[in-house]
Amino acid sequence: MYKKLLKITYILERSTIFMSIRKGLLMLIPLLVVGSAALTLKSLPLPAVNAFIEAAAGGTVLDILNLIYDATFGIMSICLLVCISYSYASTFNDMDDVFRMMSVIASLGCFIAFFSEAGGTFTFANFGAIGMFPAMLCAILATAIFRVFVRHLPKIFHSYTNSVDRKFHTGISMITPLFCCIFIFALLSRIIQIFSGTGNLNELFSVIIVRLFNNMSGELIRGITFVVILDALWFFGMHGGNIMEQVAQSYFVPATSDPNIIIGKSFLDNFALTGGCGTTICLTIALIVFSKNINNKKLGMSSAPFALFNMNELLVFGLPVVLNPILLIPFMLTPIISLCIAYFATAIGFLPVVTRSVTWTTPVLFSGFAASDSVRGMVVQLIILVVGTAVYAPFIRLWENIQENHEQMMLEELSKCFWNNQKLKTDESYLERTDSIGIMAKTLATQLREDIRQNDIPVFFQPQVDNNGKIIGAESLLRWSYHGFPISPPIAVALAKEDELFDKLTYLILETAAQKTKEFVGINGNDFIVSVNVTARQIDSLAFVDHVISLVNKHNINGCFCLEITEEDALERYENIESHLKLLKRSGVTAAIDDFSMGHTSLKYLQNNYFDFVKLDGSLVLQLAENQRCQDIVRSIVVLGNRLGFTVVAEYVENETIRELLLKTGCHMFQGYLFSPAIPSDKLLSLMKGEY
Repeated sequence: MYKKLLKITYILERSTIFMSIRKGLLMLIPLLVVGSAALTLKSLPLPAVNAFIEAAAGGTVLDILNLIYDATFGIMSICLLVCISYSYASTFNDMDDVFRMMSVIASLGCFIAFFSEAGGTFTFANFGAIGMFPAMLCAILATAIFRVFVRHLPKIFHSYTNSVDRKFHTGISMITPLFCCIFIFALLSRIIQIFSGTGNLNELFSVIIVRLFNNMSGELIRGITFVVILDALWFFGMHGGNIMEQVAQSYFVPATSDPNIIIGKSFLDNFALTGGCGTTICLTIALIVFSKNINNKKLGMSSAPFALFNMNELLVFGLPVVLNPILLIPFMLTPIISLCIAYFATAIGFLPVVTRSVTWTTPVLFSGFAASDSVRGMVVQLIILVVGTAVYAPFIRLWENIQENHEQMMLEELSKCFWNNQKLKTDESYLERTDSIGIMAKTLATQLREDIRQNDIPVFFQPQVDNNGKIIGAESLLRWSYHGFPISPPIAVALAKEDELFDKLTYLILETAAQKTKEFVGINGNDFIVSVNVTARQIDSLAFVDHVISLVNKHNINGCFCLEITEEDALERYENIESHLKLLKRSGVTAAIDDFSMGHTSLKYLQNNYFDFVKLDGSLVLQLAENQRCQDIVRSIVVLGNRLGFTVVAEYVENETIRELLLKTGCHMFQGYLFSPAIPSDKLLSLMKGEY
């Protein structure tokens, strides 16, 4: 069952539509935080504070808070539409940036046309939370339809211009597709208005729901149905409170003042929906207490002040709860359980019948006391908080487990794509991709940037041994991981280069390696050498070379530090390589060629005696047992090394057979799993002392 759920949710989250909606909701978080802060300040359930804010600076403070609210919550729908439409348009690789911007314009036009009321009027309120669902709908459908018209509308219907500006020419050609797209939504809006007799989609939902309640009897059934529908609307991004307001006014507001009826509007607000729809205050507590994901825990803590005053938009749209299939069950179930707890507490006489209306921002527990005029109201709310948090807890863990598995699956996709590109020698920008691979690449790059900033980059060391088994050196290797998942060093390096982090990453590794070299030399003496992988581009930089020399002098490891350059990184591309290698050598920093073969380019590097070590291409070493020619090539390189004064190092020495064959060729310096994988510095120190 879990595997099926994992597969279904992974397929859902990988869909371009879901990812676009998800991006749009995430982009709303800053807006929601600012808006929630303004709403909290101007709606505090403290008359003295409210009076002060209203009077402060002649009402200017309240005016500013109202403006901030209108500029955030008041335009939530339009911001969501822009973000989703642009994100979705970006998934079409056959379209350019002009199409993306025009898609946003088309979606905006379609939203206004579709959500206008009878007579063609459109109110500013529709840009707020009330228009969230139509905004999502229009962003996806309008972008998709607009693309169809752009691609498949006969050219005779396109507009053209003689301008040589390509973007202007492309924009003009989209006039007819834009008109056709908006026309469809305007026509659809008019059809809904004519046949339903309502102004727009939200009004249509309200009419349908009111008719449902007209034929319903039994206050408990009616109360549960109200809560279920309200939370279901919120789950799909619609403002349940606004849509259900007519039902609340017709059936539950009058009941509040009737001492013979338990479920009234105040009862629902303060017990079934305390802390927000879906009783999200319980979700907030569950995130803080039970979440193992640091980002989710931080979001729970950030939303707690707002949840305390019954504002749940930050979690509903920021976590998000909207369209989250795992959180759907507790989001629907918790309010039902809360309603039943309060209902039966009232039915048995423990909780007084709620007949008092309470300001909607009154914090939980206080609202229970105020609504029931009894401490027992606080007790019932406390029980609801405990039970609701317990309902959310296992689903939080399930959701995070699924997210972790999804991340692992996305990492596998990224890794497969990377190595396929390596085989084909294809350069690709992973951070510019808009699919799941691009999302994972951006996530890794973000975490790598943060780890570099905090100097939290693990560096392991793979020992190098001589023919007597003595450890005489080590190669420092990046061993970075993401949430416990090891990331292949070439992938981490590729992302660091693309995100312009590579030099910072290299400096950090150099610093760590230099510090540890001093410890290693203290045990083995000055004949111990630690190497670090760098690029020819970096050695071509005098600032980089000066940094390395300064680092070596600082730690007093002259003659014990080596820079490795891969053989594929052609040195002749760079004009300062030779002079910088000379400078490094004079300063006690040796150099090595990595992945050395017998090509003309490789041999050319050795003619000026700038390199002290040559590390054999791993493919040569791994084929020694099966290929006599590989043995001959290695023997030739060793002979050449003896004559030219450089030492040959064999990597990928994974078994005793390879070691024996290398000894026969004259190679006496080895590195590989036969001796040890890359290990932390403390374990290497223990190994050098014979304690490991």
